[in-house]
Amino acid sequence: MSTDSLSPRWLSLLLALPLFTACKTGLPSQEGEHWTVDSVPARMFKHFTGYREDLNGDFRSFQYQKKCHVNSTLRRHFVGNSPDNPLEAYDASQTKRRPPHSPAPDPIYYIGAEGVIMGLVTLGTSGGFVPIPIDSVLATVCGGWREFGRGFTRGAAGNYENPPGVNRFEVKNR
Repeated sequence: MSTDSLSPRWLSLLLALPLFTACKTGLPSQEGEHWTVDSVPARMFKHFTGYREDLNGDFRSFQYQKKCHVNSTLRRHFVGNSPDNPLEAYDASQTKRRPPHSPAPDPIYYIGAEGVIMGLVTLGTSGGFVPIPIDSVLATVCGGWREFGRGFTRGAAGNYENPPGVNRFEVKNR
């Protein structure tokens, strides 16, 4: 090989080098957030739970709605009862308030169907039934400690979040 045949290759590599260095990660705006290492936990959380803060709001309310959807689907398929069906009797569970996010007043709500499925997985792998409510634990860790503790101290009575008072409402575009 002569040096003349290598020079076009080196020249093309040198011309392509700025293209490789132009792929800079960590842009100052949120456009480049998904390219940084710091965004990996948030992306994993979004991927495994389906939660998007910009669309779903509070994670505790999101996981409660997810539990309601799973319970409604299980009722439709296994019991043949749909709370959305207008030909069936009114179902008060469709409009009730979210119970306190704590296992103390109602452990069945806190564990949910997901916890039972995880318990069956642990039963198959280790021989012991340990229901692990992953979404509920994540909701507790991600800012639900106060409500979690109120479930143990107050129980089910008086533990619901009250809606904001009239003086806290604001009119938009005024």
